Amino acid sequence: MESLAPLLSQAAQLMLMGMVLVFCFLGSLVVALKLLARAYAPEPVAPQVPVDSESVDPAVVAAISAAISAAIHAHRRAQ
Repeated sequence: MESLAPLLSQAAQLMLMGMVLVFCFLGSLVVALKLLARAYAPEPVAPQVPVDSESVDPAVVAAISAAISAAIHAHRRAQ
């Protein structure tokens, strides 16, 4: 009957070699994908923000402020 030690040693070597090969393959795949993404990625376009030349009407600001104050007052009164 054969000894079990040489078989376990060979199995460990095969396992280690397989893990190293898979790690190298996946690492090279990640590097290749990053290089391809950098080479073929579209140029980023800056979003165009419309320029509003008109300012907010002071009457609108006053109306919003009054509505917020009324809502806070009603909420506190309800508690």
